[in-house]
Amino acid sequence: EFTPGMIRAVFGNLAADNPKNQFTIGIHDDVSHTSLEWDKVVRNADMQGVIQCLFYGLGSDGTVSANKNTLKIIGEETDQFVQGYFVYDSKKAGAVTVSHLRFSPRPIRSSYLIEDGEASFIGCHQPQFVDRFNLLEKAARGAVFLLNTDEAPEKVWQTLPRSMQEEMLEKDIKLWVINAYAVAKATGMGMGRRINTIMQTCFFAISGVLTREEAIEKIKNAVEKTYGRKGRKIVQRNFDAINASLAALHEVTLPDAADSDIEFQPPVPAEAPDFVRTITATLIAGKGDELPVSAIPADGSWPLGTAAWEKRSIALELPKWDAELCIECGKCPFVCPHSAIRSKVFTEDELKDAPEGFLSRPMKGKEFAGLHVAYQVVPDDCTGCGICADVCPARDKTNVGHKSLDMVPKDEIIEQNRRNWVFFEQLREYDREKIAWPKMKSAMLSQPLFEFSGACLGCGETPYIRLATQMFGDRMLVANATGCSSIYGGNLPTTPYT
Repeated sequence: EFTPGMIRAVFGNLAADNPKNQFTIGIHDDVSHTSLEWDKVVRNADMQGVIQCLFYGLGSDGTVSANKNTLKIIGEETDQFVQGYFVYDSKKAGAVTVSHLRFSPRPIRSSYLIEDGEASFIGCHQPQFVDRFNLLEKAARGAVFLLNTDEAPEKVWQTLPRSMQEEMLEKDIKLWVINAYAVAKATGMGMGRRINTIMQTCFFAISGVLTREEAIEKIKNAVEKTYGRKGRKIVQRNFDAINASLAALHEVTLPDAADSDIEFQPPVPAEAPDFVRTITATLIAGKGDELPVSAIPADGSWPLGTAAWEKRSIALELPKWDAELCIECGKCPFVCPHSAIRSKVFTEDELKDAPEGFLSRPMKGKEFAGLHVAYQVVPDDCTGCGICADVCPARDKTNVGHKSLDMVPKDEIIEQNRRNWVFFEQLREYDREKIAWPKMKSAMLSQPLFEFSGACLGCGETPYIRLATQMFGDRMLVANATGCSSIYGGNLPTTPYT
């Protein structure tokens, strides 16, 4: 970033009696002390009349695509000038995205992200962000905040962190809400993450960038261009979603005082290692630019296993295990791209401290005589891709739609599974020397050495990489990994042992 405040600092250094030579700007160099201090509240005078908007979403939920579409609609079909910057993190699908959009009747001369106190519109497309990020720190006074939530409009206020409530009252922020997932389901667009058309409609309806009627017309024209070749049914579903979005959009009247008992969740648990609490947590919170140079390891090395401390909780649905139907094939932990479902064996005595509702069953096979097995999801690391449920072969003969693993809404089972996982994680790992690697059910009892990766939702290559790390550890060799989902295209070896 190179902001107006940094530019002023550079010219201020040039005007000083003893200016710094070989200076840096934009970083906090507390090692060589080359950096200049800058004022973050310096504003560009040319920004008067510019509408600045922020949108928080997840990779692959359609937020970025919708915003690029918005830029095209306004930039190509009106006299306004537009600008868009899109911030991604390294985890691709399922990772946080922040879209910075500007609209203006004259050219925009601001080659940097929207800064604190500048955004007149903020959209949060993922409700789990509310207690994880300070979404309103960049909001201007009188800004509009659009929130996708499954809470009823009259109950939304009680679900917000107290500090967010206080900031909304202090800045006189207007709150609008919509249950975009309910609209998507009701209009036949499914329960997937792609709520882009719905949220885009809401943005135009309340932002004032265009009149509501003009905006709806242009969105529908864009839908025709984008989805017309896929058939009228798809186009009509999007039209229905657009119309239903306006009916489901509600403004929330704010009370006079903050009254919530909810606080922001820390990026990582308090028991995390020092490096994770000081460095990784700062990155997770989106504040990595604020880290001083001295915080980064001098040799460039990075501790292993830090991803296990980031509990993103991005799944809409989680797999629910039916122990009675399970045939212990081991396919679900094998195909999981993130090692977010595990299997372990243990004695019945080890179950004495298990939480109520923890499921297990006696393990089949003479080599596992006297042992129980459990298949346990890590609820806050699961991405909800559903591959485990898709691959599960165990069906109920009286109800073929029911498997040993079914995907169910997250809220139904997440608290139980959080308790289950804490107990499951404490169970001893199976002796690797006893593992029969050619047998799937046995191989999947090994501890994953490649956990909670940043793979795309449902990335097909990860099972092979994961099994290789389980088998060979630091002697792992992975060959022929040639692109996302290539397991389905036949580009990877047909056996995981090649």
